[in-house]
Amino acid sequence: MNLVNTASYQANPDVSCREEEPGEGAILYNPDVDAVLAINNTSLLLWRALAQPATRENLVACLLANYEDAPADQIQGDVEAFLAALLPGGFIGEVLSPA
Repeated sequence: MNLVNTASYQANPDVSCREEEPGEGAILYNPDVDAVLAINNTSLLLWRALAQPATRENLVACLLANYEDAPADQIQGDVEAFLAALLPGGFIGEVLSPA
């Protein structure tokens, strides 16, 4: 059986994002766990996309639109790394789909 991950993710509304100088990414602060995380420009694009619920596929499409010359497998890896870095600290969360 081939299960497709259709989970949606969204930025934690309690997390603040301070964008640095252009090209330098941003700093995220999660007051729920008193944690700080620096993100690069690629992650900042994904963070912005998560203002609304988005699937992994939505996030991959976002990066492909901004980095047209990047290989799709690299983009997929970047999305997976982003999710793996931000989910455990509560910076983003999984959103339940309406039934």
